[in-house]
Amino acid sequence: MAILKNRATQRKIHLRTLHVFGRGRSSDTLLENPDASQLHASIRWTGSTWELHDHSRNGTLLDGELLSHSGAFALRVGSTIGFGRDDGSGWVVEDLAAPANLLWPLGHDSAPVPLERSNLLPQGQHAEVSIHCAEQGRWICTTPQGSWVLEDGDEVRFSNQAWCFLAAQEVTSTMEAMVGAAPCIRPRTSLHFNVSLDEEHVRLQVQEGDRQFDLGERTHHYALLTLARLRWADAQRHRDSHAHGWVELERLAKMLGVEPGHLNIQIFRMRKQLALAMPGDSHVPELIERRRGSLRFGCLRFSITRGTQREADFDPLALISPIHAEESLAA
Repeated sequence: MAILKNRATQRKIHLRTLHVFGRGRSSDTLLENPDASQLHASIRWTGSTWELHDHSRNGTLLDGELLSHSGAFALRVGSTIGFGRDDGSGWVVEDLAAPANLLWPLGHDSAPVPLERSNLLPQGQHAEVSIHCAEQGRWICTTPQGSWVLEDGDEVRFSNQAWCFLAAQEVTSTMEAMVGAAPCIRPRTSLHFNVSLDEEHVRLQVQEGDRQFDLGERTHHYALLTLARLRWADAQRHRDSHAHGWVELERLAKMLGVEPGHLNIQIFRMRKQLALAMPGDSHVPELIERRRGSLRFGCLRFSITRGTQREADFDPLALISPIHAEESLAA
């Protein structure tokens, strides 16, 4: 991630893929010096370098040199940027790493938290928040209070501290360079439920390629089993896979005999247990998909054995077109 530090205030900022400086409210970084323009300057990630562009009336300085309006000027670590001729402080370039998805500290001096595809925060058994990258690049935040899609700039809290979610956005040149590249196909993940005849005990095993993770018996496994059964039952009645298995959160809570708030806690525990069980090089699958007010079992293979009898053996991808199946595998 790229970082600038103000020499006067020691304030540090993280550069977005296209970062705007100015006195206008839409600026990413507001400038207070009187000769700064509403849209003063911008810094853009090109896919390989960070470039500074001047858009102002009173000029932008790079290492003391006044920039021309028409140029794009590559930054280097240690450079000093001045926004306006009377900018007495200046901003020092501390880091010029590529854009990254991360959590930026709000009101405290903790280090920024780079985000992997799956994250427990804080790490380990005492995690309070799960953040993971789901289909189509959406970032999902799950807590004991519920789950939601993170938008750039959203606040996340854990360990009694606030953090700002900053999303790295691909620039056009980078996207074009990726066209035609072969998708990264990960080993398929499947879930295997073993249920006692009286439905009191549910054991869950997760298979990723040739690796298996035994999650043992947990109360929250029954909620996941119920969602799997709903998806399987819908698949037996009609072939529209987009409609399979959706159920309102409150209805599912009634089916399980729990309060909606307690069901949210169970969903968080599912995600946390799986993330802790799987090694760092694994892709933690999206167990549950969500849409407004509803949820369903994720697009994963699963089997259900009740007692000694096989109740279900189901692969959602078998019901969709080969093209869409490849997209789901590569997501």
